[in-house]
Amino acid sequence: MNWVTEEARKVDPRKDRIILENPATVRELDEILTEKYYPQIRRTLLEAGYPFSSIEGGKIPIESRWSMTGLGRCLVFMLCDEFACPILRGSLTRSRDSFMFEREFFLGLPQSTDPSFLFRILAEDAFTGNKPSLTIEPSEIHPEWNIYYWIMIQSGAGIESGQWTLDQAALGNIEETIATSIEMYESTIDGFSTMEDVEKFINLAHKCFEAS
Repeated sequence: MNWVTEEARKVDPRKDRIILENPATVRELDEILTEKYYPQIRRTLLEAGYPFSSIEGGKIPIESRWSMTGLGRCLVFMLCDEFACPILRGSLTRSRDSFMFEREFFLGLPQSTDPSFLFRILAEDAFTGNKPSLTIEPSEIHPEWNIYYWIMIQSGAGIESGQWTLDQAALGNIEETIATSIEMYESTIDGFSTMEDVEKFINLAHKCFEAS
């Protein structure tokens, strides 16, 4: 009996739609994520010195996603500041012969921010094709933080290659993104005072969030 037939026998026939996954592939990819990727990602996050989504003594949450070349398994992590506000959300999807790393950077700015600074970031040519989004959302939990504007900058990168090159490229990409995101966050803790501050921030963002 092949895996398709075996998995199909487990399905509730009353459902209108089913998705079958090769359990051997799922186990293989989960092992790669939990043994090769997660320890190094966790080590990098620990070295960063900021709070992050951590799994202590429990099962690492991994879900299935359709990747560039078929079934992929996805591991998500969050990096936050000391007030539990998000800095970076990383999503790594690994298939048998490819990876995709998607990242989202969250920039919080006070209500007093010059609107021209916001427009400059939103209009940056390097983000064309994956434009940043702007949300106006005052902090109800901690109004003293004076966070009023939220800009999310997002990007993604992937590769298809041999396993050694694949994993080294993915881990290098993740480590660089974490380090760059911290630089971006720390450069904006006090907001922007001049357009020069904004340009410095954008130059940092080019490292990992430029549209490919």
